[in-house]
Amino acid sequence: MIGKMMILQTPAFQHFTQTPKSLTYSRLIVLLVGAAYGGFGILANASFIAGFESALLRNALVPLIFILFGLFSVWLTKIGLTVLLWAGARGFGGPGRISEISRSSSIALLPGLLAVPTLTGLWEGWLMILPLVIGVVWMYFICVKIHITTQRFAPWKAYLSVFVVFVFFASIYYMIMPTGALI
Repeated sequence: MIGKMMILQTPAFQHFTQTPKSLTYSRLIVLLVGAAYGGFGILANASFIAGFESALLRNALVPLIFILFGLFSVWLTKIGLTVLLWAGARGFGGPGRISEISRSSSIALLPGLLAVPTLTGLWEGWLMILPLVIGVVWMYFICVKIHITTQRFAPWKAYLSVFVVFVFFASIYYMIMPTGALI
């Protein structure tokens, strides 16, 4: 079902919102994506981590901090995306249905994994921006399907409402990202 959602099949989104285990799936996705974010953070900072003299710090505590930060980042991103999708839905006349949006928004975090190596500095260069762009565009289309499914929006209204949400979401990331990470 999640695979079908990733390839943007509308019936899969409808089935997901009606499945009793969707909350469990949503939480598992947040945990897995958060652990992956933390893992990319560890890879991007491997030389820094290797510089610790204490084996306990080097092999356990510092990697654990990176993984916990990854989990926290994904959890916070999911909450932010959920609230913004809800606000976009309400702003365009939708019923809201924040619980359905919340469960479905975790699916939209999966393509974001394509952007993580670029955002963590693990990959550098202009060619590496391509996975970032693909990830963000894919997230956009998943969010459109979320609005079509949960808000019963016509496609044009879903595309427009999610576009407004993404403009606002991007402005938030622009404000909190260090300037050096954006160049």
